[in-house]
Amino acid sequence: MQIIKPVTVTNSILTSSNVPETDYAEWASGTIYADGDLVIVIGTTHKVYESLVNSNLGNDPTTDDGTNWLELGATNRWKAFDQRISDPVTNLNSIQYVLSDPDSNITSVALFGLKGITANVTVADGATEVYNQDISLTDNRNIVDWFTYFFEEQVQKEQAQWLDLPPYLGSTVTVTVTANTGETAELGQLVLGFLSNLGTTTYGTSISIEDFSRKETDDFGNFIVVERAFAQLADFDVQFETQNARKIQRTLAGFRATPIVYIGSEDTSYGTTIYGFYRRFDLTLEGPSLSFGAIEVEGLT
Repeated sequence: MQIIKPVTVTNSILTSSNVPETDYAEWASGTIYADGDLVIVIGTTHKVYESLVNSNLGNDPTTDDGTNWLELGATNRWKAFDQRISDPVTNLNSIQYVLSDPDSNITSVALFGLKGITANVTVADGATEVYNQDISLTDNRNIVDWFTYFFEEQVQKEQAQWLDLPPYLGSTVTVTVTANTGETAELGQLVLGFLSNLGTTTYGTSISIEDFSRKETDDFGNFIVVERAFAQLADFDVQFETQNARKIQRTLAGFRATPIVYIGSEDTSYGTTIYGFYRRFDLTLEGPSLSFGAIEVEGLT
């Protein structure tokens, strides 16, 4: 059982990207906006705002109390860091981010909400490349013969993770998601940070989802269905050294209001990599050497 303690991506950490930040015109204090006009703010919030009134002049969207502007969400470039997997970054052919944090040892990267054919992470220490790893986003493990080649559905991997990045302080990490030529690549969330171990995930761990779709019936028994996002859920059973109980408690308490990446297995096919919050955890001290715990995690939508 591992977690990624995430680095908060800021203007100084995001060095560059091939995703343009040109969703709408940038807000200008001297421009008069009509009701319904859309603008973006690049320098600070990287958000999209909608004007709620006519003759909207000189009202800064970033400090407005909701009277004149409605915040709609992150710009396309910054959707990778807005904690909303279901609203992905989109870009023709590929998505690339170059990041560098002079104060952190980045040892892991996890991607969620992927659409493409490959994902790649490279790490450079100065001008020297020290890591370069591709992951195919097509899951062909069920293609075992000619029959399955023609009739078995090829599965698109929606997650990818790199847990063995060399810990160079201030290294440059480049993340690239590539689609087929002429197609649109998608990336829901990009999380990078320091990998930490909590214990060993054991069999008995369960996974499920929480669906936020609306399913109702009218007076005649007809279903009315509105499909919405869903969240991944996992109940992790974890074995840990008893002497680490307080350390684990303190670590999880520090992220009680912060989403992090929980990794039950390095094999993403088990579905035990979740980016979200824990609902609760219980650490049962069963013996002087080894003990067992349960961590209930709810993923972001």
